[in-house]
Amino acid sequence: MIDFNLKQIFKMNKIFFFLMLAFVGISFSQSVKSEDVTYTYVKLPTNPISPKVDSYYSMITSAADAENAKLQADYEAEKALAEADYQRQMQDYPARQKAADDNYAKAMEAYNTKSTATKIIEKQLLNENNKPVKEYVAQPSRRSVAAPKLKTTYDYASLASTYLFLDGFTKAQGNGLTYVVNIQGFENSQPVIKSEVKQEVSRVNNVSTTTNVTYYYIEFTYRCPMSVRVTGANNQEIYFVTPSELTNFKTYKSPSSKTAPSSDFSFLVKSTEEALLKENLKFINHLVNDRIAYEVTTRVTSLDYVKSKNDAYPDVTEAYNNATLGLKSLTSNPTLANEKLTAAVNTFKQTLLESDVMDKKARIDKDITISIYFNLLECYFALRDSKNGEAAFAALAQLDLSNKDRKLKEKFEALYLDLNNRKAANGL
Repeated sequence: MIDFNLKQIFKMNKIFFFLMLAFVGISFSQSVKSEDVTYTYVKLPTNPISPKVDSYYSMITSAADAENAKLQADYEAEKALAEADYQRQMQDYPARQKAADDNYAKAMEAYNTKSTATKIIEKQLLNENNKPVKEYVAQPSRRSVAAPKLKTTYDYASLASTYLFLDGFTKAQGNGLTYVVNIQGFENSQPVIKSEVKQEVSRVNNVSTTTNVTYYYIEFTYRCPMSVRVTGANNQEIYFVTPSELTNFKTYKSPSSKTAPSSDFSFLVKSTEEALLKENLKFINHLVNDRIAYEVTTRVTSLDYVKSKNDAYPDVTEAYNNATLGLKSLTSNPTLANEKLTAAVNTFKQTLLESDVMDKKARIDKDITISIYFNLLECYFALRDSKNGEAAFAALAQLDLSNKDRKLKEKFEALYLDLNNRKAANGL
């Protein structure tokens, strides 16, 4: 009887043990989820201006204006020359006409003095027809002068106002920076219609047929070089560059079609030119802001949170919410952002005190630990807190990361390297 009771007790203890394990498993049944977050932050300049300047004025010049003026002047001069030639010829026309009439009259007079026999001999035996022919004197006409093909010009003041700005500076004329972009003009090769033959397979009544089908597309090359110059109040050059990215020709290739396109390419070229102009101005403005201004930069990232069945991670959720709000208000309300990001960091750090990466049943297991460190890296980056960021990197270096996490860590390392270089350049 005693042996039986001992066996029963042992059996019940085993059942209780496994029930407890199951309960713990259910309690911490969770999964790490990621949510995309898009926010803006102020990027420090790589080459800050010293002493600091507060204002700037931007403008656009174009080589097209001077070229168009020369082309138009040459055109007007050629038209004037053509008109002068025409007027001179019209003046000479009556005299030339009279001279032709007089010559013809004299020739006919001489011809009429010849005998009929002489005329017959010249015409039939000598095969000569010596009857005079009146000289035709064409009435003068104006020489046609083709109008020049002028380069497109734009409302440069509006373009500068829209696309050329320095973040962190006030736009005003005066003793600030002068920010000038020179547009050298749009160039393109003559668009051509090209064709290519593709094999297409059709199937009818289980019979496959291969047919050669001709497809047509339009192709041409184009570019719009630009240069940018930034000077100080005393006209001292601060930055000048003609980006090679804008001097290289690009190739336009339209979608292919079975129908041959129109040979009128004017609208296509015009729309391509306008799109490239805006694209290049944005490119230039980013170059300048990245170098000397405090560029408001968009970052697309993600934050992790823990999804559980019994709300076992209120601390992680609270920190996640604070981090999200802090990031999204970083440029619109810096004070609130700093408050929320600091609160998120403190909560994440407190939660990490429970971390046990060796115990899969722990509330803060390896996966959650790694996700929290990545959240901290995002928060520290937004706060420009490189020191604590390095501590998070050191902690991650001690963990066995998946390939995905290793690649994410490498992206953060590149981000922090750029941040540290910019901080050093700005004496921070």
